[in-house]
Amino acid sequence: MKIFTLLVSLLFLFTTSIFAQKTYSVTNLEQASQEELNIYLDKALKLKKDGKTVTIVGGATIGAGVLVGLVGPKNLGTVAVAGLVGIAGLGTMAVGIPMRITGKKRVERINTIKNTAYDGIKIDLKPCAQYNLVTQDYQPCVTFRISF
Repeated sequence: MKIFTLLVSLLFLFTTSIFAQKTYSVTNLEQASQEELNIYLDKALKLKKDGKTVTIVGGATIGAGVLVGLVGPKNLGTVAVAGLVGIAGLGTMAVGIPMRITGKKRVERINTIKNTAYDGIKIDLKPCAQYNLVTQDYQPCVTFRISF
């Protein structure tokens, strides 16, 4: 039962991260409006801040475990409590560090897209094909797009 619960949890985490990667991909961010970019930036900043907080809590928990192990009475119960608190702190840091790194990368990616959004006028020439009703076939053409 423990293995099943672990596998379901991992599947849930991977599924969630896959959808998040699509949202924060460069192509999606380039197509997003400024309002959407601001929403994505707020979420990324919150993730970065939460990751920092969780990392600090994990470090404090590890410190508390070490402190309990050093100051407490030297019996098996104290050592077990100190070990469990230390393991909990390591687990918390193992969650917090990737959260902070992911948030930081997302913030950098969004800021890069936002900074290049107002580079002036962009002109795109792309090949295309249009269907001609008279000749009943496709005619080659060029699409000219100006964005500012």
